Amino acid sequence: MNMSEEDVQQRLRDLFSDERLAVGSTLNPETIVAGARRRRRRRQLMQTTSGMAAAVVMLGGGLTVFTIHDKDNGAAFPGGDQLTMGAASSSLAQPGPGSSSPPASAPVEPPHQTTVPPQSTASGGPAKPPKSTPATKPPTQGKVTSGPLLTAAGFGKLRLGMSESEAEATAGPLRAKEVRGTCTYGRAEGAAVPGPTSVSLTESDGITVINPAGTVHTPEGIGVGSTEADILAAYPGSTKDGGAYVAPVSAVSAYRISVADDGSAVGILLTSINQSCQFS
Repeated sequence: MNMSEEDVQQRLRDLFSDERLAVGSTLNPETIVAGARRRRRRRQLMQTTSGMAAAVVMLGGGLTVFTIHDKDNGAAFPGGDQLTMGAASSSLAQPGPGSSSPPASAPVEPPHQTTVPPQSTASGGPAKPPKSTPATKPPTQGKVTSGPLLTAAGFGKLRLGMSESEAEATAGPLRAKEVRGTCTYGRAEGAAVPGPTSVSLTESDGITVINPAGTVHTPEGIGVGSTEADILAAYPGSTKDGGAYVAPVSAVSAYRISVADDGSAVGILLTSINQSCQFS
């Protein structure tokens, strides 16, 4: 049974006016009812505030769990949606009178990605390109001076172009003489030559080949042991003919320099440029 405030006040008046209670006239029913009313309002206000606070806490906890769950699944909850839902929840749960509203969370800005330029590995600045290495030149042996001198004209007193009779008059009779076709082959020895020397000659051209048996060198310092670089440097017009370099040294003569597999000189002879005899 619900009673209005006026009914409550009337009952209190009747009760306080009853002489059996012996209550003084200082008790005012309106004052009692007003105090009860204030107490009831405070109780209602506390209940409302407590319920709203519990609702806000539960709603915030649910959003946090939902956000963590989405991040674990690899799909983070967008920041804009979180703010929208937070605003909606704030509008739904407005605080009652006398309670302070919770502070609004500031939006979290995504971190700015800063592009860092690659660091140079050199301590003094940007990495410099490697320096080019100059091409190495073939090694040189230097000038050779060992053995007798073989010039562009001849060897000792023998000269290219001498007839057979002139050669024998100069160096003595040719030894081991042999005639093959138009060419005569023999060997000259004695004081006229620095050492035993094979020669080739024809009746029309005289001596066409002078081929010393021992070690010789040229005026340009080419001899046994000279390298290809030495040969080409001393005789730039040289051409390769099989296993030898042909190096012209005059209008009518040339050195024929035989070389090993490594390009080093192993023998030298003197020949007429235009001749058909073998190199005996």
